Amino acid sequence: MRFPDIESRISSPGELSQLLQEVKRCIAVGTLRQVRPANAQFAVNDILSVPNEGPWPDYLEAYFEDPRAKRYRLTVETFHGSGGSWQPV
Repeated sequence: MRFPDIESRISSPGELSQLLQEVKRCIAVGTLRQVRPANAQFAVNDILSVPNEGPWPDYLEAYFEDPRAKRYRLTVETFHGSGGSWQPV
């Protein structure tokens, strides 16, 4: 996965599913690791425990870091279907 340097919108359950699968693959091969900033009180502790196809929590937030220490944030509001984003932070 090439991590975008700009915000990428997540507009459908299929897009979220695809992104979760890719993030998990990247974690497995070591090109991404999950981190949890102290001020991210609603962030999930382990993205690997989130099902690829749902059901998902009403709100999903997670943070990641690549080998160059660049950080990314995933936020998705799944309950009302308003979507979310993957973005560098």
